[in-house]
Amino acid sequence: MALFDGAQVSVEVCSPGLRVVRVAGVLDRATVGRLAGLVATQVARPGSSGNLVIDLGEVSFFATDDFGALVRARDGARAAGTRLHLTGVSAREPLLPTGITAALGEFSTFPTVETAERELAARPAVVAAVGRPRSSHGWPCMSAPAFEDESETRPDTSLAG
Repeated sequence: MALFDGAQVSVEVCSPGLRVVRVAGVLDRATVGRLAGLVATQVARPGSSGNLVIDLGEVSFFATDDFGALVRARDGARAAGTRLHLTGVSAREPLLPTGITAALGEFSTFPTVETAERELAARPAVVAAVGRPRSSHGWPCMSAPAFEDESETRPDTSLAG
């Protein structure tokens, strides 16, 4: 687990289409910002399209009511073809700061990581609507090599037989 100020964070790759970011400890404004940066890093990794679950079940104290950075990270993930979900906050919702409970309405939430894994496995893969082209499986399409020199051999692309 990596240490983010007063919180510990780890990333698990559960399957090609599912990564879980587990957070434990105190979640303050600085940690939310760093967590949003971690989300952006995970989304940028090759083959990361699908689902990213942030598990807040082990957060002992919410020292901020500002989830703005996480909402923006969710929007960036969505643009890249990744759905961002939260777990571990449903049962504690009445105890959370008002700003966080308001932001929860903007996220897909599950009671536990296990529930998220089970339910997300049954959903179809996400294909990005914006951003770089992706295959029908949600993987980034490889770009064609550029030929700088005319002397290089080009593949035959003609349709004539």
